[in-house]
Amino acid sequence: MGTGAGFLALLFAEMGHKVTGIDLSEGMLERAKHNAQNMGLEIDFFHGDAENLPFEDSSFDLVTNKFLLWTLQQPACAVREWRRVLKPGGTIFAIDGDWFDPRPGRRIKRMLSEGAERFVKKNQITSIFKDCYGPIRNSLPLYEKISPENASLLFSEIGFVNTAVNPLLEVQKFKKNRQSFTQRLLGNNSIFLISGQKKFE
Repeated sequence: MGTGAGFLALLFAEMGHKVTGIDLSEGMLERAKHNAQNMGLEIDFFHGDAENLPFEDSSFDLVTNKFLLWTLQQPACAVREWRRVLKPGGTIFAIDGDWFDPRPGRRIKRMLSEGAERFVKKNQITSIFKDCYGPIRNSLPLYEKISPENASLLFSEIGFVNTAVNPLLEVQKFKKNRQSFTQRLLGNNSIFLISGQKKFE
């Protein structure tokens, strides 16, 4: 779901799985298709909305997404759809991070980090991000509320069982080692994986 340039789709296809990717952005789908072709991988890509999927009930063994939950206008509707298309016993994996923790200390750290990065070099990613999401942030329920606890609670409320949180400590360590000094000093966003299972009915 929200396959983007196909990062997770490509990984699962490399492992030999039959993979379907869907995204609302035609541009991202073209990039994903190009990446799959370059890697010699066969993946079915569809243009569509993660909150209103064009798939039949009980179609998939696994539903995955990465950094998608906080971008959704109706996250509960999306999670219901993901549950609908899963087979009984199927699993959901959602990777996200606490990018916008509203606590004052974290907010100040983000501001200092962004200011330091702009001083060293123009941070084009931050600028593009703010231009795209700034005007619609109030219509995104999880924009400043994405957390392991909130995501896990959402999955449970929709009916997933055996929900679990994995803090992905190795991923965070890898990410930190690739950051600039100021990012390591001032930034401390956590990345986590929420999983759940569709009940056998």
